[in-house]
Amino acid sequence: METVTNVGLIECNTSIESFKTETLGEAGGFRLKKVMVPNVSAEITRLHYPQSEIVQDKRAIIEDASIDLIVISGVAKGDLDLVAEVVQTGKHVRIV
Repeated sequence: METVTNVGLIECNTSIESFKTETLGEAGGFRLKKVMVPNVSAEITRLHYPQSEIVQDKRAIIEDASIDLIVISGVAKGDLDLVAEVVQTGKHVRIV
């Protein structure tokens, strides 16, 4: 039985195109559980990530005990506090 890693995606910019999720999938051992894209409506975000719960607050991802890995996409210099905050939770972090 393959273990599935629950993933949360936090986009730091308003582009929903910056991180491609084709390589994520339960078959590959990953499940994109929650997604947050700032300043983009949930309806538009859902079109790009239909398999995921769309959230409006990073806390919904960071504080979710079932999420093992947080992918932070589109990080700018001002977003380093977010990276530090996620690292302090003890979760795995991937910056893309």
